[in-house]
Amino acid sequence: MELRPLRLPQDLIPLGKMIYYTFQYPENPEWSVQTDEKEQIVDTIRIFRRLWPLVRLGQYLSPSLRDMFRGYVAVEDGKIVGLTMVQRHGTTDTWVVGTVGVLPEYRRRGLARAILESALELMRKRGARRAWLSVINGNTPAQRLYESLGFEVYDAMIDYTLTAPSLPSVPEIPDGYSISRLPRSDWRTRFELEERIVPEETRRYEPVEPGRFRQPLPLLLLLPIINRAQHTAEEAFVVRETDGDKAVAWCRYAASTRGKGVNSIAVRLDPARPELADYLVGRMLHEVVSKSPNLRVEIDVPRWMPAVAAAVESFGFKRRVEYLKMGLEL
Repeated sequence: MELRPLRLPQDLIPLGKMIYYTFQYPENPEWSVQTDEKEQIVDTIRIFRRLWPLVRLGQYLSPSLRDMFRGYVAVEDGKIVGLTMVQRHGTTDTWVVGTVGVLPEYRRRGLARAILESALELMRKRGARRAWLSVINGNTPAQRLYESLGFEVYDAMIDYTLTAPSLPSVPEIPDGYSISRLPRSDWRTRFELEERIVPEETRRYEPVEPGRFRQPLPLLLLLPIINRAQHTAEEAFVVRETDGDKAVAWCRYAASTRGKGVNSIAVRLDPARPELADYLVGRMLHEVVSKSPNLRVEIDVPRWMPAVAAAVESFGFKRRVEYLKMGLEL
């Protein structure tokens, strides 16, 4: 068995196949990578493989992008059987563990621990001060592994799903608020809102700092190219108080315009403004369904946004899985 750093772009295609079969849970099918998600993963990997010269150019021009795709793999007989993918959170000293997985027939051999420990050591060498990851609440073996390495639970979020969505009417925005488009380059609005609303216990492992939100120019130029290649329509909006122009929420949708894959919406709302929750969820659902009907829609809601969770459920979304967020100081 060989443990080695992730090699890109060579490892991209085999990783796409490995990820789908790794995250299958027959005893808990709602945890599994779904068929529509598999299509999206495969398409995304193929596009990144094709656009890799542009990605490499961006990494050359912006050193922070060099930490976007790092990790370790376990290889046996030339086959990738285990994977840990990590990346720096923007330009900060916080890192995200995006994926930890081992093919079912290779589990219980210590591979997940070995590749994650290798990735943690890589992060330390790259100047990381903390790392965080998400684990399904109920995946006891994974949670115990992370706890044995020093990770602790600090937050949680619910993944909601809506199948065969109908097109809702355009909701009316409550009095006292206005909505406008939020350019990708406007990082400060997102930063200032998050700085006000994110709970202290979450900030310990996900500090709210400009480097999380300010995207380097090469990435700002690359993302629209990736979206076009993926046939994805994406747009973000900000909601402000009409009296004082204070931002109290932002929201986003991402719609697949080629009739396959999964659509998504996102809402970040000041918990002190619960009256906006129904409007935000309804508006984003209208936007995404009008551009990409019939596809499943997903949204992740942190546990400290109960008004958004209630609004999501009122529109027919069902709880799919709860993720525990676990952090580690390095």
